[in-house]
This record gives sequence, structure tokens and C-alpha cells, in this order.
Amino acid sequence: MLRITFIAGYAILLLGLIAVIALKVISLGQNASWGESPLVDKSRSIDAFLFDPSRRAIVIGCIVAFIIGWLLLLKNIAKKSPQWERTWVKTLTVGCTIMMGFFFVLAAVGMTAHYSTGIIQETAAKLGGLMSSPVVMELSFFFIGFILLTSYNIYRRKADGDDFVEMEIKDK
Repeated sequence: MLRITFIAGYAILLLGLIAVIALKVISLGQNASWGESPLVDKSRSIDAFLFDPSRRAIVIGCIVAFIIGWLLLLKNIAKKSPQWERTWVKTLTVGCTIMMGFFFVLAAVGMTAHYSTGIIQETAAKLGGLMSSPVVMELSFFFIGFILLTSYNIYRRKADGDDFVEMEIKDK
């Protein structure tokens, strides 16, 4: 149950973040590669509702409440779960935190490109495009994972010592 709860909550967070990014892109409408359409009009109205400064505290409060509720539920379920499942979820948490951090940085770059002007807007738009291109995103995940794995291995070797095994051989 712990694994399912973790994956479901993470999927909701990630899909929500992707939906917000998609909503922003679709609401551009004529500036994007397609023209005006009912989808663009509807996404602009949703965008205006969600990102209205008067509603910003409510939207952020709902997101934070979901995250806190999800974490409390995970903590409650973890108390009743076996040790192997808690270990499995801890390992999964590290990977998901890295990916979620990447998507939050991508969302921050996208918001910078949307709300700023001039050279900052152009730089953020190019950086967001580069970060979200398929090859660069997968390679960055690979290198971040490789660096973290190597760093953990170095830390573990310093903490535990080398993995050499000494065998005692008796002379006859």
C-alpha cells in the first residue's frame, strides 16, 4: 500500500506540473505554431483563473495542502508497512526528488520566460527549450544520476571501508 500511495501522489504532482506547463503553452495561442481555436480560448480562461494574483494564495495553498496531506498519509502508512517496503520507497524517493526538482526548475524557467521582458525573457525561453529537448533532458538525468551514484559510493567507502575480504589460509 505504501508503494501505491507514493507512486499515485507523485504521479498526481508530476502530471499537475506538466498540465500547468501545457496550459501555459496552449494559452499562447497565436504565438505558438497553431492559430486561434476554442482550445486556446478555454486555456486562456483557465490560465487567467489560476494565475490571477488574487487567487495565487489559494492555488499555492491547495498545492501545499495536497503535498502535506500526501506526506502525512505516507508517514502513517509507513508505520504499518514492513521494512523492505519502507526501504524500497526510500530508494524511489531519491530518484523522484531528482526528477521533480528538474521539473520545478523547468517550470521556474518557463515562468521567468513568461513574466519577464527583454534579454532575460529570451534567455529563459532558450534555456527552457534546451532543457526540455528530449536528448538533453535524458542525458542530464543520466549524468545527474551517475554523479549521485558515484558520490554515494565514495561516501559509503569512506564510511564503511574498502570491500576487501581477507581469507586466512592455514599451512599444512
